[in-house]
Amino acid sequence: MELGIIGGGIAGLTLAIELREAGINCHIFEKNGAFEELGAAISVFPNALRVYRQNGLLQEILDASGEFGEVFLRTSKGKILSKSNPKYELPAICMHRADLHAILLRHVSAKLYVNHALETFETQADGRIQLTFANGERKIVDALVGADGIHSKVRKLILEDSQPVFRGYNIWRGVCQSDIHAGYGSETYGKGKRVGIVPISDGKFGWWATVNEDLLANDDPEGTKAKLMRLFGDWHSPIPELISNTENIVKNSISDRLPTRGWSKEKVVLLGDAAHPTTPNLGQGGCMAIEGAHLLARCISKYGLTEIAFQRYEALHFKRSADVVETSLKMGRIGQLENPVAIGFRNTLMRLMPDEISMKLIDKYFAYDVTAIHV
Repeated sequence: MELGIIGGGIAGLTLAIELREAGINCHIFEKNGAFEELGAAISVFPNALRVYRQNGLLQEILDASGEFGEVFLRTSKGKILSKSNPKYELPAICMHRADLHAILLRHVSAKLYVNHALETFETQADGRIQLTFANGERKIVDALVGADGIHSKVRKLILEDSQPVFRGYNIWRGVCQSDIHAGYGSETYGKGKRVGIVPISDGKFGWWATVNEDLLANDDPEGTKAKLMRLFGDWHSPIPELISNTENIVKNSISDRLPTRGWSKEKVVLLGDAAHPTTPNLGQGGCMAIEGAHLLARCISKYGLTEIAFQRYEALHFKRSADVVETSLKMGRIGQLENPVAIGFRNTLMRLMPDEISMKLIDKYFAYDVTAIHV
């Protein structure tokens, strides 16, 4: 059986790895000229690590990552609103997206295609699917997975829904060396602005900054780094130093979609951000793609490349992914507040909330074990 996977990111690669022993030949089509990832950090929390523990990649991933020790919530002047120390069966880690991507590439046994941007697909009389690519190539497969991100071409062809919803703020991300103590993590709140810092590995830290502004507002004429230093240069250390010392800064809009059922049509199904794109406020976007890849692979292993498998996967994964999308959206609204009274209330609530309660709020995400789900 031949499975086509559109998109060579973390979702598509994880799915192919999960299917290594299922007797399925995977073909992964990437629209770009290489299989690679952006220079930014990704959270791989305990719920996602359970998948990699089961498929044998856990230690390799841990060796390339940084584990959260103490995690702080702060004001822009550095005042501590709360402090926590996440402790679970598996660690809460962050790593460079490119490092995770490289590990997955080393373990995938699928056939890989670059410069293959999907144009369209058509179900033939025998039930197989013919894929047509922008480069003129064609490929026939038994089933198709759209793991091609928030702007998924596969989603557009099967759901025909609207564009992603911009949530009113943009994000800049970068990675650089720092002498911050190992395991440091923080999220800092200002007025319509936030900064997060996460440990990666070997003295490297990832950071992100959000600002309420128009969709992908131009950083010119002052330039990205000068703009960020103007906006965050007087925030507590090490925020200005991290921004100043970062060579490559990536900017994206914060967008998602309202949870929508109908991830599959006949023998075509959506995975990861193509199915349930979320804002990054819970750090669960990549984790949901990994969980989804595991569930989809198990459904395929049990039911084959069938509509039943795809429907069962959606039934098992929709409610949880929808909760992540909705909760993350709410957290973003709280984090991007501009009203001084609302900001004061938020900060006071964070400062007074016992650590045990705040940790329980994330237990439903971190403690979840997708590998124990009955398929």
